[in-house]
Amino acid sequence: MILGSGLLASPCAAQVLLTNVTQASGLGNFSHTPNFLSVPSNYEWMLGGIAVGDYDGDGWPDLFVPRGGQGTDALFINNRDGTFTNRAVEWSVASAHAGNGATAADFDGDGDVDIFVTSYGTALTNLGQVGRNRLYRNEGGHFAEVAAQFGVQFTGAMISSGDGAAWGDIDLDGDLDLAVAAWVETALGNRLFRNDGQAFADLTGTAVDFGMRSGFQPTIVDLTGDGFPELLLAGDYETSGVFVNSGGSAFDSAEATLGLAVESNAMGSCVADLDGNGLPDWYVTSIHRAVPPKDRFNGNAFYLNGGDDGWTEQSVDRGCNDGGWGWGVVAVDLDHDGWEDLVEVNGVASGEWVDEQEYVFRNLGDGTFERLGNETGLQLANDVRCVATLDFDRDGDLDLVFLINRVGLRLYRNDADLDATSWLLLELGGGLGTACAPHGFGAVVELEAEGRVLRRWMHGGSGFRSSNEPVVHFGLGAATVIDRLEVFWPNGQSTRMQGVSPRQRLLIDPPSFGDLDGDGTVGVKDLAVVLECWGEIDRTQRDLRRADLDSDGRVGPRDLGALLEAWNSGS
Repeated sequence: MILGSGLLASPCAAQVLLTNVTQASGLGNFSHTPNFLSVPSNYEWMLGGIAVGDYDGDGWPDLFVPRGGQGTDALFINNRDGTFTNRAVEWSVASAHAGNGATAADFDGDGDVDIFVTSYGTALTNLGQVGRNRLYRNEGGHFAEVAAQFGVQFTGAMISSGDGAAWGDIDLDGDLDLAVAAWVETALGNRLFRNDGQAFADLTGTAVDFGMRSGFQPTIVDLTGDGFPELLLAGDYETSGVFVNSGGSAFDSAEATLGLAVESNAMGSCVADLDGNGLPDWYVTSIHRAVPPKDRFNGNAFYLNGGDDGWTEQSVDRGCNDGGWGWGVVAVDLDHDGWEDLVEVNGVASGEWVDEQEYVFRNLGDGTFERLGNETGLQLANDVRCVATLDFDRDGDLDLVFLINRVGLRLYRNDADLDATSWLLLELGGGLGTACAPHGFGAVVELEAEGRVLRRWMHGGSGFRSSNEPVVHFGLGAATVIDRLEVFWPNGQSTRMQGVSPRQRLLIDPPSFGDLDGDGTVGVKDLAVVLECWGEIDRTQRDLRRADLDSDGRVGPRDLGALLEAWNSGS
């Protein structure tokens, strides 16, 4: 089995082709209009967010977009015919406030998608307001605002702050926790909240010490391979951070030890296996200047994960360093050649960055990237802040939606050659009835086809103040069959499939609670697993962790009782 070698399709033969369908989609009438009096200082030039999610549960991705204060936020429901309709009023989210970042996930595990929004509030003092973040709980057909009820309305206690946010299961207890970034350093607004069911507990200062950091975007994803996700923070002014998860109870600052976070002005980031070695790399946007001053404006960073050989920053050598004044970024296989490309947005109305092209860094499959722009059809050069991925037309490739600061939305349809290339798109389950978090956050998906193994990490927090449609996508070149498809769930269970047909969208649920061997039933073999693991365990070991049904670090009577109950109920 070879990771990252062999080709599913020739990258030279593949082509990236994007088509602007904004007006036809109905998104062209949206205007992003921040209220400068509601935003602290002059921060309105940085605002923007997009949260993609299937809010009405029909299987098609919808869009939530904060407007910024002048006018109400928008909720664009997918009409399943290539168009969207703003239904914010009937869904109770048509609020006028200085909304900033947004992220979507099923935080309460009830099967529908909720939304968290950072906000500067509604005051007209040019100072913003503290404690105005919003948590919209989806109640089926409408949302209820419950941020104060669940304890996530504040980031900074004294200074208005709040930027990007990300969901993830930091302690592997099966529900989604929340990380929030704040750019105003003196606000001390970077936060980590643990989901305790009926409320969130603020772990900032106890489980994690952010210190003084100008955070823009967090990401919760496992970099070390032990199943417990790390907390990454893209931060401005050389304040990015990497916090290694110590068994779900504490996070240790490790960027200096690992050689990460050396970029000067981090904005957004994404995590993907960009060189095909089977390990997650970290790509971070920053500011590139043609003639940079010493130690500043040194461009985007590509941190290559070399496993035992450590991490190295290789953006210049790999051809993905110059992205202008970078903001959002996503990793996505646009041309279905089996290699994830990068789409990076940039812009600021000043100096050499005025009207700079947004970029596609096409992965050439040899460890390097080719920077493309207009030739892909992405004819976009503006103050773009956010980019998110979604399959809005459900044709099997991932499309792109952009938010232009103080302008509006742009939707680009991916016109990959679906006749000549194969693909697979997965929705992962979780939540109630399982031991895994909703959307399969924290899972690693491994696919083998035509002698090559591809890996994807299901997580929240890619980009800049935005969230993608929560799906796992593989481009498969000319492959006609998937030899092996395996989902490694964060609780230690796994699901394995063989002989899978490509060109389909699959829903894969984790094994039921107590089905430790993943055979579809709870029985004698699962009992044997519990007895074999009996006693204190190291929860970083997958095979042991699956038997710890109550996540307390010990396999004992309570786990046995839970297993027997699941057995008796016929799970």
